[in-house]
Amino acid sequence: MSQRVWLINKRKSMKLTQLQVAQSASIERAYYTQIENGKRNPSVKVAKNIANVLSFEWSLFFEVNCSEKRQLRKEVI
Repeated sequence: MSQRVWLINKRKSMKLTQLQVAQSASIERAYYTQIENGKRNPSVKVAKNIANVLSFEWSLFFEVNCSEKRQLRKEVI
């Protein structure tokens, strides 16, 4: 798995730290870091929580061939 650059960019564009996203998504910062780094995939529940915090479609975590442009689009679930 490779680093989720789109997720990192989304978080940074909202001026949030990994800790802030993790706390808002009710997960540990270390787990969120692993998700950003592509070392772990989130569960559906966690994907929805992160997507709610960062305002994007949660299913993007599970799409293999989605474009970065689509990932960066602001969509509230």
